[in-house]
Amino acid sequence: MRELQSVLSSPVLWAGLAGASILLGMVGPFGTYDQLPLAARLAYWTAIVVSTYLTGFAVVHFAVGLLFGEDRGGVTGYAVAGAIAGVPIAALVALFNRFAFGDASVFGFVTALPYVVATATLVSGLVAFLIRNAEPEPDASARVAGPPRRPRILDRLPHDKRGRLVRLGMQDHYVEVHTDRGSALVLMRMADAIAETEGVEGLRIHRSHWVAREAVERLERREGRLVVHLHGGGELPVSRSYSEAVRSAGFG
Repeated sequence: MRELQSVLSSPVLWAGLAGASILLGMVGPFGTYDQLPLAARLAYWTAIVVSTYLTGFAVVHFAVGLLFGEDRGGVTGYAVAGAIAGVPIAALVALFNRFAFGDASVFGFVTALPYVVATATLVSGLVAFLIRNAEPEPDASARVAGPPRRPRILDRLPHDKRGRLVRLGMQDHYVEVHTDRGSALVLMRMADAIAETEGVEGLRIHRSHWVAREAVERLERREGRLVVHLHGGGELPVSRSYSEAVRSAGFG
């Protein structure tokens, strides 16, 4: 729900959805140009674009977490979640078509389902692929250390959350920034968020986690995997690709 709230407050998102709605409304694909006047087409495509995006976002987010856990399943996981999201999206499309065209609509649920599922699978997997490949390869330089100054990432947080930086966690297209005063979601790439931690010594321990050195209590090996224990409770997994950097850093 916090991520959805952040999404809904993004002006870039709404600008993109508005642009897509206007473009589709003007062009009138799938026979809508002939069947609907301009105002009705704009209303129809706005409803389609906004409702299917938000539905897809919510279903994909919950599906990857439920099916694949914290690792999110990578590109395959998001493609699978996209296919799952295609079912309620197709139902929405069929519902709007029924309302807009009645029995004349050829885009019923059964007809729309394979096209929508294929599109949602491709889009979700492609987005995950692009984000994953935009991240830097893990190496010993993943540790971020700099002169003692305020990290820029704090300036993106609400004033009441701007405390001592503890850790960063990636959630889809967002980074959850944790401080000793709470946490907040920021719409940005993980790599860019880590770059803005300069001034706080820390280490990336996982594709989805960065932690400040002073927040680490100890390092534990459990069932062949490294786990970082934090001061004040809580623990974070160390992925195998970052384990050598964590050991070299002497955490714990």
